[in-house]
Amino acid sequence: MAEACNDLSGDGLVDLQDRLLHRGFVTPKRNVNQIMIQDNAFINRMIVFTWPFFSLFLLLQPWLSNWANNTWYDYTATYRVYKDDASVEGDYKRPGMCDTEAKYMHCTDGQNFTELALKYRGKAVGCGCGQGVLGEGLCPMTSYGYTLSDFVSTEPGIAAMLGLGFFPLLGTWKNTMLINRLAKPSQFFERLHNWSMMVFQVSYVIWGIASDCIFPTTHAVLTVIFLGAFLLHWVITALICIACMGIANIESVVTTYVACTASGVIALGAIPRIFLTLNDVIGIAIFPNWNRGLGSYAFWFAEAGGLTLTFGAYPILLLAVYFFPQYRDLNHDGQYEEGEEELFALFPKFDN
Repeated sequence: MAEACNDLSGDGLVDLQDRLLHRGFVTPKRNVNQIMIQDNAFINRMIVFTWPFFSLFLLLQPWLSNWANNTWYDYTATYRVYKDDASVEGDYKRPGMCDTEAKYMHCTDGQNFTELALKYRGKAVGCGCGQGVLGEGLCPMTSYGYTLSDFVSTEPGIAAMLGLGFFPLLGTWKNTMLINRLAKPSQFFERLHNWSMMVFQVSYVIWGIASDCIFPTTHAVLTVIFLGAFLLHWVITALICIACMGIANIESVVTTYVACTASGVIALGAIPRIFLTLNDVIGIAIFPNWNRGLGSYAFWFAEAGGLTLTFGAYPILLLAVYFFPQYRDLNHDGQYEEGEEELFALFPKFDN
């Protein structure tokens, strides 16, 4: 009789499934829609939580690079080697994480790398290709100044960028699918909406694989592709929302602001590179070299600022609706629909 009472699955056997059911692993009567909304809300909270860390990582790269590399440039792990009989042959160390001779490192802003290395590290060494916690930051290594690509040319650098950007990008995919559902764009613009995001995602992943210092040309081309595709994606999102819901809609406002601001920041930051490229094409140094002083940071800041904004569009949207809940009715039908709740919920509340 006791066994019959414990046969919760009703299959005539008291097995592992019944024991797990008895301990509360599953509640069959739970509302599926509430589960879906709660799961989406959890993902939304992770998106909002990780975006500031992603942004700080990008915007503090010059300082992080110098602090980390100047502190640990000579760090090396201990590597133990065993003999054939399993006894210890010895413990060995390598020169350090940054061991490129300073004579091979050339500052593109006119500074002397050897002098900088001796001043800040006490040793004439630099962080060469793939070396250091982040890429070399004592002075710019690229002709038009510091670049985000230089800083993330190391394994910790690219891993931090891709890892911290995971949830914000997941939010962009969520936003794409739900906007398609709520706004009902034409089949052409729905495909363009999805494919612009796909082109960004694929080129962004390959960009991370094709390191700046190993595959410079491929990396440079992919930088243009993924930035262009991501900006195009947010422009399409804004146009779909404006067409369906009007310019005063919260999604329209945020996406339009992000797309326009990010485009402006990236365009201004590209000026130093454009000037030098035009000089090369013309064959005469007509335009100035802005890779000096604060101008050396222009291109890096444009990349970091542009990605902070574009990766932050969905988190900004979530925070805006959280603090101003009157804007959560996207299609102005007077109802807070399931799709809108999936899109915006951070801390959902249910009647039961």
